[in-house]
Amino acid sequence: MNLANEVLKTSPKQDSALFIRASSRVEMGLQTGNAAMVRDGVADARAAIEASQSQKPEYYLPYLYGMTNLSMLEERPEHAETSINVATQILDRLQMPPNNRASILYQRGLAKLQLDETIDRGVADFKEALKIEPKHMPSLTAMADAYAMSGKNQEALGAFNQFIAAFPDHPIGYNNRGMFYKEIDQKDQAIADFRKTIEVEPKFFVAHINLGYMLMETDRPAEAQKSFDKAIELQPENPSIYALRANAEMRQGNSQGAIADYSKAVELFPKNPMAHADLGFAHFFLKQYDVAFKHFDQAININGKLRFLDPWIYASLVLSGQAQEANNRFAGTLAKPEKERDWIDLVTLYLMGKVESEALLAKVNPEDPVAATAQKCEGNYFIGLRLSNLTGREAAIPYFQEALKTGAKHLSAYRATQFEMQQF
Repeated sequence: MNLANEVLKTSPKQDSALFIRASSRVEMGLQTGNAAMVRDGVADARAAIEASQSQKPEYYLPYLYGMTNLSMLEERPEHAETSINVATQILDRLQMPPNNRASILYQRGLAKLQLDETIDRGVADFKEALKIEPKHMPSLTAMADAYAMSGKNQEALGAFNQFIAAFPDHPIGYNNRGMFYKEIDQKDQAIADFRKTIEVEPKFFVAHINLGYMLMETDRPAEAQKSFDKAIELQPENPSIYALRANAEMRQGNSQGAIADYSKAVELFPKNPMAHADLGFAHFFLKQYDVAFKHFDQAININGKLRFLDPWIYASLVLSGQAQEANNRFAGTLAKPEKERDWIDLVTLYLMGKVESEALLAKVNPEDPVAATAQKCEGNYFIGLRLSNLTGREAAIPYFQEALKTGAKHLSAYRATQFEMQQF
């Protein structure tokens, strides 16, 4: 864009420079959510079209793309309607090479997807583009995504396969199909596609992350850690990967390795509350309660809405010898009217000795199986934690065992129980 600006300083109507700046402004505006920049890109595209006397169909592309996305950014569907109408006029009026016609059809299809409640008209344009250019990559991608998002799984799989047949040596096809398999819970197929993506392009960063995630989902944390190792080699300054690798290490009982990685994540992104919370959990699992509290407190100071930390904060304060401070901090929870108390309040009140264990478990959500599983895990863990510190470990073990039976491996309460029982 800087080069285009330099050209336009001396030749303000230079059509190719206007086109380049239009494309850059639209893309940058979308990346940052800046509607004004997208509008500037659309204006540049109009100027390029005018300067070329409407003879270059490709100059319409940033205009159409910008208008379609403005309809989303500004919540004004008439922009998408304008994009559809202009694209139709271009297709009817201008002679153009097949690749340009396919691209205009693709842009019209995107606008129809934005405007319509169904995918039918949009997909029809993608198919028409593919009749003209069977290897039109954007249309292949958009068609597969449209089918997938609308729940038409067989059609989606066919479209992903069509992309791979057209581009067998391109990693994006395998990665996208892998993501589709992930969404429909076909884990083995997803893993196979992510492995194929990496085989085709070993430096495809996202595929290493996706593979590691799926290996975690299939209880292979050691293999997942290797995937995250590769991702860190590719992007050593990316804080999220250290957190992912730390999770894999925690699942293997490697708390020291996890603490090192969580600490690195905090170093790289100190304003991320979840990075502090994760580091707090790692210390909590090792019974380093004073350090755990400091990190939980930092997380809450950054984002006061992380209420799921309440029981952990209370427990870390009490177990580090600060019971009075804990009770003072959560006096508001105790003062809440009973009808206003939620699950987090009840767990915290149990730790305060204000709710009995049977009463806590009786509040597990009976209508939502996912919530019920999580609450059973958390409830049993915190009961076990309190009992182990009040009456001894023997009384706590049955509750820890019940927490593990839930299989809620994504929960901090589950991981804490694994450390209590040394079962990984």
